[in-house]
Amino acid sequence: MPVFKVFKRKLKRVGPVMVEGGLIKRTQVASRQAKQWVDRTIGYEARRILSRKQKIRPKQVMFITFQHEYACNPRYICEALLREGADVDIYWAVEDPFFARDLPDRANVHAVKINSYEYFEAAMSSRVIVINSLLGDKFYPFPVKKGQVVIETWHGSLGIKRFDLAHYNTNVSWPEAAKRTGELTTFCISNSSFEDSVFRETFWKNTRILHAGHARNDIFFDTYQEERKRWKEKFLKENGLDEKVKLALYAPTFRDDHKFAVYDLQADRILDALEKRFGGEWRLLLRYHDNDKKTESGLNNVKSGRVIDVTSLPDIQELLSFVDAGITDYSSWIYDFILGGKPGFIYARDIELYNNERGFYFTLEESPFPVAKNNDEMEENILKFDDTRYRAEVKKFLEDKGCIDDGHAGERVASLITRITQKKPVVR
Repeated sequence: MPVFKVFKRKLKRVGPVMVEGGLIKRTQVASRQAKQWVDRTIGYEARRILSRKQKIRPKQVMFITFQHEYACNPRYICEALLREGADVDIYWAVEDPFFARDLPDRANVHAVKINSYEYFEAAMSSRVIVINSLLGDKFYPFPVKKGQVVIETWHGSLGIKRFDLAHYNTNVSWPEAAKRTGELTTFCISNSSFEDSVFRETFWKNTRILHAGHARNDIFFDTYQEERKRWKEKFLKENGLDEKVKLALYAPTFRDDHKFAVYDLQADRILDALEKRFGGEWRLLLRYHDNDKKTESGLNNVKSGRVIDVTSLPDIQELLSFVDAGITDYSSWIYDFILGGKPGFIYARDIELYNNERGFYFTLEESPFPVAKNNDEMEENILKFDDTRYRAEVKKFLEDKGCIDDGHAGERVASLITRITQKKPVVR
């Protein structure tokens, strides 16, 4: 959707907003967005000048995530490069270079502050740029020139949420960034035939798709067996928990209006049901979406002495590797989680509304998870959970989507990057 159409749509709301008493607030938001647009336009022209002065460094690799953290697919691709001793110089875009959590302490790994001069300098001189979202959304865009390779790993795979422009255009920068990303991407990394079709119908209609699998899902296989054990031991120790305690993760996705009323899971009731059905002592790990981090502390309703807030942890994949059960509404992480074979549940109060506003690629009933619209149904789904049936439905779901994850995706993408930096032919 073009920028002028977004503004036109907002303009149509002026009358209703006046009636609702929110005109000043809406005007302030529009003014802020206009200033950002001016800053981005001027800034981009300045970066074009800087780009012309920057020579591409053949062995330099830049990693950028929308979380601005050492996380998601780029993290595990980076780890594969380091394990293999690849002759590359690595730059990571982070929120704070002096507090870059978990970033490897290696001579060839450098942290740069997102949107800083050093960040743009590194990005525009890198031979390979690895991203997991859109170029220009949440961070200012930079020119990508001939000789640079952009690898799109995305941050979901078998997820249910649509993100094409017709269904997801919540801010002015999204349409522009989406179109631009599609044009600049050299390779899309896919883990399934389902994701192939998602890439093709959104922004990457002509981009070369490589079937390597998703590096962040390597953690569910034997390749990360020791790491899983270490991550769990560290988490239990930091939170003063016995090694026998079982953990359930509740991590819903965000809403465009950032309202928290839909996140009303009754923690103690759900934990009691988990203990009754699966045995042992349970704790609930609560993790809100990255887009809700700034507001969750004042609006959170999921409270109990048995709840541990893990929203601030940089990488959800570590949690997925060792928790014993997962609960979400529409977040794509649970479609990674099923690779570990552990119970997953859907708790979603606003299915019809969310589907109308955002849209689904498939219905929740087509997923392998028991679906609950309220706490009564959620409790019942846990107490009546059929493990045999669940495993059969997970197997069928993965087969139907054509999932190829096998624990070696990181190696494949690392090999791709190495071949590019060594100027060798890229093999499918």
